[in-house]
Amino acid sequence: MPEDTELQVGDRKVIRRAPAIELPISEIKEGLGRISFIGTVINKNPDIQSFIVDFNNARVLVLTNDQHAFEAVKEGQTVRVFGKVMGTGSEIEILADFVQDFSKIDRELYAKVFYK
Repeated sequence: MPEDTELQVGDRKVIRRAPAIELPISEIKEGLGRISFIGTVINKNPDIQSFIVDFNNARVLVLTNDQHAFEAVKEGQTVRVFGKVMGTGSEIEILADFVQDFSKIDRELYAKVFYK
């Protein structure tokens, strides 16, 4: 999988972030690096700023370090998450880079286009 790369330009360090791979939740596994996926927020845990996202009965825990982003997400809302895969086996979690509101997206059409 693509990884972030560092490059020294003069006295500055430039970090190039690896692109996110678009996947359905059911295909997320360890070692994938950066991914994106869509789903419905079914549960939020304010104690650790996390929420569970479901798509076609596949679920994944999403952790966020951004209080504003966590508060903006509502249960029942369709979202797209970009983040890094953490954990192993059945303990896969996503450390979110950012979360987009996808409430106005046609989920079936989106799945047909991106999850052929």
